[in-house]
Amino acid sequence: MRKASIESRGTFRQKESYSLITRPNYAYGMLRAADMARFAGKKKATVCEFGVATGNGLMNMVELAAVIQKETGIEIRVVGMDSGAGLPIVEGYADHPEIWSPGDFAMTNREELKRRVGDKAELIFGDIADTVDGFVASLDESAPLGFISVDVDIYTGSRSALRCLKGRPELYAPAISVYMDDTQFFFANRWCGELLAVEEFNQQNAMRKIDEDRSLPGHRPDSITYWYRSMFVCHILDHELRTKPQARERLSLEDHFAFMKESSLF
Repeated sequence: MRKASIESRGTFRQKESYSLITRPNYAYGMLRAADMARFAGKKKATVCEFGVATGNGLMNMVELAAVIQKETGIEIRVVGMDSGAGLPIVEGYADHPEIWSPGDFAMTNREELKRRVGDKAELIFGDIADTVDGFVASLDESAPLGFISVDVDIYTGSRSALRCLKGRPELYAPAISVYMDDTQFFFANRWCGELLAVEEFNQQNAMRKIDEDRSLPGHRPDSITYWYRSMFVCHILDHELRTKPQARERLSLEDHFAFMKESSLF
């Protein structure tokens, strides 16, 4: 089935549910970010791509942000982070040296990309290990982080990227959609690469846990789609909304089902 452009017929949610949007993983994660912001009573959300490379994914996020704002009313801040110099030193088996080498995926169009991006997104250059704390410091509870794409390939870079999830709970959506790009190939395992970074993150953080996205495929038409298994959720267990029941009227079973559907929690 050919992928439809964002402007073609059908609502955005309908097209997203059929994976008809270019980079459906980004469309799904960013829509989740907007829905989670709205669920938390916010008007803005932040999304971030770790590993920009040529910038095509980042520009797709910019386009998606405008459409999702029309769909949900949530304004989206788009951030891209990249060393600009390609992969750093590959440090042993955990970084998959059988696949990648230092310098792979170096950005060759930095100035051109900066012109393309303009003021539509923020570009942060430098080793993620050195820049991620500054990114966390730039977060604001009025625009909580709701989606990240981790496409830095190696374990050490992924470990650094996931540090963005360790800030104060109010800086985040109560659950953050996470796309891990390099988890579905023959060499992939939880002792190497991005999956090892996830394992260690969970071991080191009592109130922040990254798990598979258990809402997929859910009620979506496609029961098997390639990117589903690369979608995760970071649960902010110390978020205010997740520490005590919220004050509201009691709901019947039918009303609770409607509440879950309206909140896009399925």
